[in-house]
Amino acid sequence: MKTYRNPLRRSILFGCGLFVILLCMTLSLLGYIIYYQGMIEKYQTYIGDALRLTMTEIDGEDMKACIECGEKSPQFERTQNFLDRIKENYGFTFVYIIKPLNLNESDNMMDVMAGMTAEERETLNGADSVTLGRLTGKSYSPKVVQFYMDAMNGGQKISYYGNYTEFGFMYTGLLPILDASGNAVAILAADLNMREIRDTLVQYLLIALAEIAVLSTLFLYALYRWLNRRVIAPMTKLERSAQSFVSSSQGQDNPDALTFKDPEIRTGDELESLSGALSSMSRDMNRFMKNLLKVTAEKERIGAELNVATKIQADMLPRIFPAFPERKEFDLYATMNPAKEVGGDFYDFFMIDDDHLAVVMADVSGKGVPAALFMVIAKTLLKNRAQQDAGTDIHPGQILADVNNQLCESNDEGLFVTVWLGVLTISTGHLISASAGHEYPAFYRAGEKFELQKERHGPPLATLAGLRYRENETDLSHGDALFIYTDGVTEATSAQEELFGEERMIDALNIHAESAPETIIGDVRKKIDAFVKEAPQFDDITMLCLRYR
Repeated sequence: MKTYRNPLRRSILFGCGLFVILLCMTLSLLGYIIYYQGMIEKYQTYIGDALRLTMTEIDGEDMKACIECGEKSPQFERTQNFLDRIKENYGFTFVYIIKPLNLNESDNMMDVMAGMTAEERETLNGADSVTLGRLTGKSYSPKVVQFYMDAMNGGQKISYYGNYTEFGFMYTGLLPILDASGNAVAILAADLNMREIRDTLVQYLLIALAEIAVLSTLFLYALYRWLNRRVIAPMTKLERSAQSFVSSSQGQDNPDALTFKDPEIRTGDELESLSGALSSMSRDMNRFMKNLLKVTAEKERIGAELNVATKIQADMLPRIFPAFPERKEFDLYATMNPAKEVGGDFYDFFMIDDDHLAVVMADVSGKGVPAALFMVIAKTLLKNRAQQDAGTDIHPGQILADVNNQLCESNDEGLFVTVWLGVLTISTGHLISASAGHEYPAFYRAGEKFELQKERHGPPLATLAGLRYRENETDLSHGDALFIYTDGVTEATSAQEELFGEERMIDALNIHAESAPETIIGDVRKKIDAFVKEAPQFDDITMLCLRYR
C-alpha cells in the first residue's frame, strides 16, 4: 500500500487535537477575564465602601486648616483614630490621607496622616507612621502622582488604579477631601494588596490546564475511534479499490481488462454513495473505452480520406510554375492555403485558344467537404463553358450567366460561389472581366502603384437562375500587373480581432510592385502572417498575380 507524507489519520487527529486545545484555551481565557473582572469589581466595592465610611469622619475645612498650619486639631485626632480602626478592621495594606503637590521627580507629595493597627503602634511606641506636612522625597514617581492629581479634580468620584510597588501589586482607591467651597484639599486613599487575586488566578489556571489535558485526551480518543470506524476505514477501502483500478488501467488497451473491486462499504451515508458511484464510473469507463476505440478507428479512416481529398483538391489546381514557359508575353503565380483539410476557394488559369488567357478566382460559401465538392463542380463548369468559346468573341459575363443557371439546378444545400473571371487577349493586352459578387481586383500600372479597381459586379453564382452579369474592360500595357484574391486575405484576423483589411493588402503589394508575381504574393503572405501571428486561420487564403509583358 502506498505510504503518504500526510496520512488521513494523522491529519484528522492533529486537526481535532488542535481544535480542542484552542477551544479549551479560549474558554479558559474567557473564564479568566470574567473572573478577573469580577474580582476587580468586588475589590472596588470593598475599597469604595471603606472610603465613603471614612469620609463621614473627615471635616474638609478642619483638614485644610491643619495642612496649612501644620498643627493637629482635635478633629484631626479623631480622624486619625477612625483611620486606625478602618485599617484594623478592613485589612488594608495602607489607608492614608496625602496631598499631591506637583509632578516633579521628588518632593511631589505631602504626608497628612496614615492609619495604623494596634500592633504597628506598639512597634512604634505609640508614634504615628507619618508626620503631618512632611514631603515624601522620591517615594512617588511622576506617573503615580498623576493618578492622585487627576483624582483631586474628580469631585466626589472614587478613582481606582493598579500599581506594582515594593510591597507587591497594590490596587488603590482615591477619594478627594473637599472643603466647604467644594475644592479638593487632599486625597483619602486605601491600598489593598492583590496577592489573593494573584494566588487565586494561578490556582485557576493550573486547574484549567489540567482540565484541558484530561478532556482533550478523552475527547480525542473517542473522536478518533468514531472517525476511524465511520470515515477513515471506509476511505482506506475506497483508496485501495481506486488504486487497484488505476494500476489495471495503465497502458491497457483492452477495456475488458479494467477491473474495479467493490470495497463493500455499508455505512449508509455519502461514502457508500461514493463507493457506488466509483463502481458505476468503472463500468461507464469500460463502455467509453470501447466506444472510443470505435470512434478513433472511424476518425482515422475519415482522416485518411480527408488527406486523399486534400491531395486531390490540390492536384486539381494548377501548381506548376511557370505555367506557360513557352509564352513570354505574360507571367503569373497563384497560391491557395485552406483553413481546413479541404477548402472552398479555388483559382484557375487556362488558354481558351492561342490568343486568349482565362484567369479565375472564386470563393465557395462554407468550409470543409461540402464547399470542396461544390468547388470541384463550379471549377469544372467554368472551364468547360469558357473553352466552348474558343475562336469566337469571348464574353465573361455570358459565361458566368450560363454557369449560374447550371449551378442553380439541384442546389438543395443552398451553397453559392463568388467568382471573378477575366479573359486577356494576349496580343493586345485587352482584358474583359465579369464579377459575381467577388472582391475588387487590384491593378498595377507601370511606374505607378497597385490600386483597387471598383468594378461593377453581379450576385454570386447559384443564388438565382436567369441572372445577367455586366462586363468590365481595361487594357494592360507592358509591365502592368493584375492581383486577384479571396476575402480570406482582407479578413485575416489577429488575436485582438482586428482585420488585415484592404489598406494593409495594398501596402504589401507595393513593397516590390515591379517584381515577379511570386515575389509579390510572398510579400502579402508574409505581412498576413506577421499581422495574425499565432491567431488561428478562419478562412481560406487564395491569391493570383498576373504580370503582362
